[in-house]
Amino acid sequence: MPQATYLEFPFSAREIVLMGRSPHLSRFQMESPRDRAIAERALHATHAQHLADRLVTTLSGGERQRIVIARALAQEPRLLLLDEPTSNLDVRHQMDVLTLTRAQARERGLGVIAAIHDLGQAARYCDRLALMVGGAIIADGAPETVLDSERLRYAFGIDARLYRDPYSGALALSLRE
Repeated sequence: MPQATYLEFPFSAREIVLMGRSPHLSRFQMESPRDRAIAERALHATHAQHLADRLVTTLSGGERQRIVIARALAQEPRLLLLDEPTSNLDVRHQMDVLTLTRAQARERGLGVIAAIHDLGQAARYCDRLALMVGGAIIADGAPETVLDSERLRYAFGIDARLYRDPYSGALALSLRE
């Protein structure tokens, strides 16, 4: 039988974010007004304050992802580790999560390491990439350097080109079958 997660219990989004303060509390210690203020700032930073009183079980995937990121920010980390932060999200929520994460990195001086398999998203939202093949890093640096045609052919067996999208000005990836 699969193990239940905190997202399956009737906690409010605010309570989930407040759980991010747990590492700062001793056993049986209740959250202080400062802890609550930090959690509220995390909700605000993730543009999720309007979700605070909703049960987490009623939130969409994108809304849940914002709450999970808010919970992580409530820990006041210097480094945020994200594993496929956009998986199972629609395109709007993917953009929101990656834009939010990038903004938090810049505003807080927060380091962010994310495993992202969508190369187009990685090129658009990341300042630096590490391309891995068989568990080894074969390239590390700026997206324009890492995602060159030869490396993409070697790593994935695809014919692809990185270019600047004329509409957005962002890096984008074009694939040919």
